Amino acid sequence: MKRRLALMASSLVACLALAADGPEETRITVREPLPYGHQIGDTLVRELEVTPSSGARLAEKALPRIGRANTWFDLRSIDVQRARGVVRLRLEYQVINVPDAVRTVSTPAFAVPLESAGRLVRLPVNPVFVTIAPMTVGTVLGRDRLVDVQEDEPAPLVDTERSWERIRIAGLLALLPLLALAYCWTPWERLLRPARPFARALHEAQRLRSAPDEAFWPQALRALHRALDLTAGATVFPGECHRLTRRHPGFGRLEADLAAWLEVSRGVFFGGIGFPEAARRQDLLRVLGEARSVERGIQ
Repeated sequence: MKRRLALMASSLVACLALAADGPEETRITVREPLPYGHQIGDTLVRELEVTPSSGARLAEKALPRIGRANTWFDLRSIDVQRARGVVRLRLEYQVINVPDAVRTVSTPAFAVPLESAGRLVRLPVNPVFVTIAPMTVGTVLGRDRLVDVQEDEPAPLVDTERSWERIRIAGLLALLPLLALAYCWTPWERLLRPARPFARALHEAQRLRSAPDEAFWPQALRALHRALDLTAGATVFPGECHRLTRRHPGFGRLEADLAAWLEVSRGVFFGGIGFPEAARRQDLLRVLGEARSVERGIQ
């Protein structure tokens, strides 16, 4: 309360001085910032509303320069606005220094420069008192075995072993179907020498796909016979496909197709009926392909 009365008294004295030295009827209204709770880096704004007397105007060139204003404050900017004969000044200060303990300081001195009749007059504005404080205090009450400066505790390491184990398991599970697809769809007959009878027969038939009937049908049907005999472990004649399916039940679904092609082979080699139509080449290749899948255990 005493400080407020002192400020009011100093403002009254300043107004009397202004009336004596400056242009008559010049009015200055000041809006001050909060007087407490400021730390280093904070900004304070003082807003002045100046109503010059007739014939007087603001001398902008005489305004203070931007930069350090005193021990505690730095003048960051001065914004000037005019409207209906009123000049509004916005002074922005920043706290650039703080004491070791809470302390009350005054803002930098400032005077409004006015020009009247070719004469420069400065109208001083009373500073405002504000409290500034350091970021941390030097003495802490009730510290409970704490010291002023403590070492940072090292951050604990995160255990990632279980996460990596899950990632490895998930990767293996995702790799298995990819390997199965690669095994099923890889053209092994083109990359490796066929080792299985039906795979060898399919390879020979595909190699002769574009050959004329005189070359394709005899060799393709002989390859079919070789595959049947090797797989069944004995010579398979027409009507005896049960020998194959008895030894390898997986060929049961192809028994009718294989028996039909054995009859075709009998007609070609012993019946004199001529070669089948060219469209049936694809059917023979299909039967050989399915038989190859059966012997590989895919179907």
